[in-house]
Amino acid sequence: MIYFDNAATTYPKPDCVKKAVGSFIEDRCGNPGRGGHIMAMKAAETVYETRKKLGLFFGVSDPSLVCFSGGCTEALNTAIFGVLRRGDKVITSNTEHNSVRRPLIAAGCETLTFDALASDGEILSQVEKLIKYGAKALVCTCASNVFPLCLPIKELGKLCKENGVLFIADGAQAAGHFDIDVIRDNIDILCVPAHKGLYGIPGCGAMIFSPMYDTERHRPLLYGGSGVNSREADMPLYPPEKFEAGTLPTVAIAALSAGLDFVNGVGIPEISKRERAISGRILNRLKNNENVVFYNGKPGSLLCLNIKGVPSEKTAKILNEYGVCARAGLHCSPDAHKMTAPDGAVRISFSYFNTIEEADAFCDVIELIS
Repeated sequence: MIYFDNAATTYPKPDCVKKAVGSFIEDRCGNPGRGGHIMAMKAAETVYETRKKLGLFFGVSDPSLVCFSGGCTEALNTAIFGVLRRGDKVITSNTEHNSVRRPLIAAGCETLTFDALASDGEILSQVEKLIKYGAKALVCTCASNVFPLCLPIKELGKLCKENGVLFIADGAQAAGHFDIDVIRDNIDILCVPAHKGLYGIPGCGAMIFSPMYDTERHRPLLYGGSGVNSREADMPLYPPEKFEAGTLPTVAIAALSAGLDFVNGVGIPEISKRERAISGRILNRLKNNENVVFYNGKPGSLLCLNIKGVPSEKTAKILNEYGVCARAGLHCSPDAHKMTAPDGAVRISFSYFNTIEEADAFCDVIELIS
């Protein structure tokens, strides 16, 4: 099997992640903050250490500013509904995932859209102009889940800071692939998943606040037990407990801790280098095939393509019959696919564990069926 669906979730998981899951279930699977006994305390220790590790990974030294969630989508909903109101003008891109697009629509925000496929300079120029329309926030992806592109996050953050605009960043496809620093990049709230480029397992994400952000004005999305201030009718005033109602996904948090160790050990530059080598090989092998169309085709952590005259779902089905796992369709980003075929495209996405040999085998199948 060739697994080229890492943008959905990475596979295989590193051995250290598998071991961490088993170890946590075996000897520390208590409920953190819900007791003073040894199992609850061990679980709480794992959560705290992961909180600290994840914050430092993204440039935040205060562990309390790292708030765990059930996934990146939940984190984005908490970020968006917690501070934005109906009628607020919000800048976003034309390649956003539904985890950004739908909450903005549901919140009743007025969206001002820039073209994420433009050059970095053009993107900054567009956003600067849109800010003048009275934008309250910029909410956008760091890297597209459809096209191999990474937005100029550092420059966008600087622009937001200079103009008093809130910056909420969706790191779903960037975390673990590209260097992100919340403070350096002037991000107010960064939302990330555990199970993609950080090599954890599904069921966990996080919302990471900048130390400069006023969390007291931010409303929680979920209300319920927090393990502290139980007599009070309101949620706690401060993070992380303010945004962590209910039992945390502790097993997934333990896996995330091990995944971070793996990424830190290998290094983002090496991971990115390997992914770009694989995607570059595929682009080079198929560049002369007139029946294959790449969208914004350049080396990156993913590629989107179609075979002319063949629906993307049919291509993915054929690939599966040859042992290649790929995703077809709209990838939960309908606006992005206005620039591809109407039914979407076939996405192949890579991780540290993919190889050049797998890239060649994929190309052999495409050449056979195109």
